Amino acid sequence: MSDRLVGPAGSPAGSSAPQPPAASRDGQRSGAEAVRDRVARHLAVQVDGEGALKDRCAGRIIESALLLLLLRKERALPRAQKELQDYLQRARPKGTLERVLADALLGRPCDANDVLDIGRSRHGTGARKRLLLETILGLCGLLPDGTRPDPRSIGPRPQAVWTELTLCAATILHAHTNWGAGHPGSPDDTTHQQELLEHQNLLVRRLAAFPAGRVWEGNALAHLVALHALHTYRPGSELMREGIEALVRLRGPDGGVPFIDGQEVFVTALAGVALAPAPGHAHLVSRMGEYIASRQHADGGWGYNETTTQTDVDDTARCVELMRTLDETRFRHGIEGGEAYLRARANEGGGFPTYLRGHPWDLDMTAGAVIALPWSRHEDLLRPAADVLISAQHADGSFEPGWSLSVPSVILRVLDALSRIPASEEALRRRADECTARATAFLEQARGSDGGWGHSPGKDSDVLSTAQAMCTLVRHAPGTDLAKPLAYLEDRQHADGGFTSVPDQAGPRPLPFDFPVLADVHVLTALNRLVASGVA
Repeated sequence: MSDRLVGPAGSPAGSSAPQPPAASRDGQRSGAEAVRDRVARHLAVQVDGEGALKDRCAGRIIESALLLLLLRKERALPRAQKELQDYLQRARPKGTLERVLADALLGRPCDANDVLDIGRSRHGTGARKRLLLETILGLCGLLPDGTRPDPRSIGPRPQAVWTELTLCAATILHAHTNWGAGHPGSPDDTTHQQELLEHQNLLVRRLAAFPAGRVWEGNALAHLVALHALHTYRPGSELMREGIEALVRLRGPDGGVPFIDGQEVFVTALAGVALAPAPGHAHLVSRMGEYIASRQHADGGWGYNETTTQTDVDDTARCVELMRTLDETRFRHGIEGGEAYLRARANEGGGFPTYLRGHPWDLDMTAGAVIALPWSRHEDLLRPAADVLISAQHADGSFEPGWSLSVPSVILRVLDALSRIPASEEALRRRADECTARATAFLEQARGSDGGWGHSPGKDSDVLSTAQAMCTLVRHAPGTDLAKPLAYLEDRQHADGGFTSVPDQAGPRPLPFDFPVLADVHVLTALNRLVASGVA
């Protein structure tokens, strides 16, 4: 994607006004159609010959600070150190953690006491998040007095691959620093020493098993924490040099290190669903479907990019949704494998986790599975899953955001899922309708005076949240006057047809990361619905 500077009024700085709508056969064209067609063309040209949409993740202070710290420890690449320091000087922190890390690496006074509040997660992952935050702060010498990250606080159970690596690295760091001083099982303990050696060997095996010169599992944050642990017992090793080279190469045009090295599977699936109804892109979307089908893993699921071995419910649901949108017969085997994958991850009490069966269910994952699985074949799973979604609604009609920072995003996903409940499920359908009415009323009240929506009530409006709220209201509150939100989006369309927004993805939750193309994808999805409704 090209760099796009946005002026004070939201228009591209130094550029001409958006092109006028092209006339249709009868000489008329709605604003929604014109904006829709321009953003569709802008999105389409970003798809490569293989059918993938490979947008770059924007740099982030967290990973950039950790790489700078690692280079200083290893006394490596002074030019890269200077460039990373310059990035930290320029970058605008998104939240307390980023501000504290930038200040620490630049030698400015800082106080990390408020950072640990971020770790109080409501997603059943609070202990892991707190451990990660404490580990990052410990590496930077910022742990508040009396705070000690202890990996033993995390119960032994299967985890996602990057969580396992991070826990392994945190255990090594805990043993090799004064974080563990005075705790039972100090490094002088023979049993503890044996356990430490096992963790060190495991870390080396995991890093060495991934292709040399690549960011481990595509996850720069996990790779960086692992390399900091490796530094405690194998500084200057080949694994260290290869890892540093991969992470330095990963830096983007902004000079910063991103959270992940790509999200092409996830983004292509979303963009394919968005482009499918837009006129003139059928051949391109077919190629995108072939690309997605070729990236399915042996377990029937999909991961977020081409390199990761970790599959998950979200990417699998999105990929199945695209293939079903295109051609159920042509993609039958991929769809069947995806459905089997999703079934195998459903929790007994209802709801779907992100990665592994038995983990806490997640709203976005559960909604995605309900959307991807036909009710007629999976009602035994979908009935309790729908109940989970309805029961998660807050008294004000909203839902707790998870992998997105935007409340309109999770509302859209949940209501789209609940709309799949058939009329034959009378009691559940009635509860879903009541839930939908409360959620759309919440959105109506949360709308800003400028016609847009922000991540939550009171937040500044942004393109992504506005598109997601519009998308919800078109389908689930027909008759809503959306002229002002449409004008909000039209005013913010760039001359090239694209859009810019604040990020709404979070990883690890609730830390934001940014794939700019998602603003285009969600606007196109909303405008497709608006045009199809016939009211635009």
